[in-house]
Amino acid sequence: MKGFKPSAPILLLLPALVVLAAVVLVPLLLSLYSSFTPFRLTRPETFFVLIGFRNYMSILSNPDFWWAFGRTVLLLTVALNLEMLLGLGLAMLVEKATSGQRILRTLMMFPMMFSPILVGFQFKFMFNDNIGLVNNALQSLGVTQDAIPWLIESHLAFTAITIAEVWSSTSIFAILILAGLLAMPKEPIEAARVDGCTPWQTFRYVTWPFVMPFAYIAMTIRSLDVARAYDIVKIMTDGGPAGRTELLWTLVGRTAYSDARMGLANAMAYFSILLSIAFTVYFYNKLAAARAQIGAEW
Repeated sequence: MKGFKPSAPILLLLPALVVLAAVVLVPLLLSLYSSFTPFRLTRPETFFVLIGFRNYMSILSNPDFWWAFGRTVLLLTVALNLEMLLGLGLAMLVEKATSGQRILRTLMMFPMMFSPILVGFQFKFMFNDNIGLVNNALQSLGVTQDAIPWLIESHLAFTAITIAEVWSSTSIFAILILAGLLAMPKEPIEAARVDGCTPWQTFRYVTWPFVMPFAYIAMTIRSLDVARAYDIVKIMTDGGPAGRTELLWTLVGRTAYSDARMGLANAMAYFSILLSIAFTVYFYNKLAAARAQIGAEW
């Protein structure tokens, strides 16, 4: 190191690189290593015992993991589609507003200001079968006489979680799609009207192809969020009833801390990362195709 003279940019970046290595890289490598061990929190000595791919093979034959995997994919599919449709509708309504558009854009961002934990507590209270706002409203309107066990019955609990996810993140789609609508040139729409296109044809063949890349950007961001959903599910149902709303990362958390099987939990986590990568690559390819289509048509 005597003759080593780092340049000024390297010296300026060195503190940040050291912090990133200590906070991100080292824990990442340790967790990857522990996924090849039978490491248990109650038995620290097992951290130094290598068992190869036994944890990963155990995952492949674990039905609980595949049920959690399937629920995560289902939540991701349903939530993304609902968020895109609702976000598209909100964006088009705000874009058509002639006055107060800035206030509407601010209000549209309101759900994003809440942390997932706070959203979980909020919807857990709203869907409470005894004092919840939803049941009280339904009973007051005469829709039902009995309290609906939203967070106790498995299908209803999954529906409640989906509603909470959609409420908290629809604004991401709305904001990005609204940005696309505001950036869109008006000449093609006017030309479509002159040619006698209906509003649906104008939207289908002119507006939607232009805003599609913005929707795919939102899908890429949200697919990463939903694929690692934890906070809302943990607060609302904790994976219950009887594990019927267990998702990948709630299963990872329970395996790591409740069961103290940290090695197996880290193997599950790395296996789960493949889901996030797969959806990211898929939406990125869709985004590239949509941008290429716009470049060719516009």
